Amino acid sequence: MEDVSSGKLKKLRDFINMKFGIYIDDDKLLSMYKKKFSKLMEQFDYKDFSSFHRDIVFNKNSELVKELISTVTVNETYFFREKHQFDTLINYVLPELDRIRPSSESINILSAPCSTGEEVYSIAIYLLEEGNLIKKRNFLLLGIDIDSEAIRKAREGLYPERSLIKLPENIIKKYFRKEGNLYRISDFLRRSVNFRVVNVLDKYAMKRLGKFDVIFSRNLLIYFDERNRREALSIYYSILKDGGYLFLGHAERVPDDFTLFEKIKLGESYIYRKAEVKDG
Repeated sequence: MEDVSSGKLKKLRDFINMKFGIYIDDDKLLSMYKKKFSKLMEQFDYKDFSSFHRDIVFNKNSELVKELISTVTVNETYFFREKHQFDTLINYVLPELDRIRPSSESINILSAPCSTGEEVYSIAIYLLEEGNLIKKRNFLLLGIDIDSEAIRKAREGLYPERSLIKLPENIIKKYFRKEGNLYRISDFLRRSVNFRVVNVLDKYAMKRLGKFDVIFSRNLLIYFDERNRREALSIYYSILKDGGYLFLGHAERVPDDFTLFEKIKLGESYIYRKAEVKDG
């Protein structure tokens, strides 16, 4: 690869930030991502950075763009991650929503981003293990991610042992079957959830998904700059039903001056509820 100037790298970094919302700081850009972009250029047989950059910006090579997205997103996760939040969902949030929502309505839960599906399937397992709520009403579980390869893996439902590290043995036996060194989630669970490729910052695509009672968006906002964080939160607000809930990662928070959500503590979790619009 040619010795690419920091100026050219920053132009690509700025495009990635504008298009996908992900911000790469200068240190990581030069110490880590310069090498990653070099490997991408070799993989797709680009001899000069200008052609590589141009084909990304104008989407002239869809496979390259897919690989770029996989390169700049972090998809390492596992089942029952931050378990206390699933406990809060099952023990506090869903019983309250069951109480206030008409019984004819489904309760809709969105995982954004869902990575390779562990979070969505964790919610489904919690619902099945609790047992009573799914007997009373319908649930819709949807996972979205900008990375099409992550979505493919989520739909396939095949996981390495490290993804199951926090699962009790009885849960593994009940919902997975071993295939060589991997574990496949049960067909019933795969059929009970949905996955789509969607960019969280595409407000029109997000609104087309419908309205949700709960949004899990854990460990996404930390990769956004301040402008895109606020944009994502505004989009979440617009697709949450009145009284809906937002779960963020432990290192994330809604800014204090962002009044569309109110911070509450339920069980061992701090989460956010869609604030009521006050007249006047």
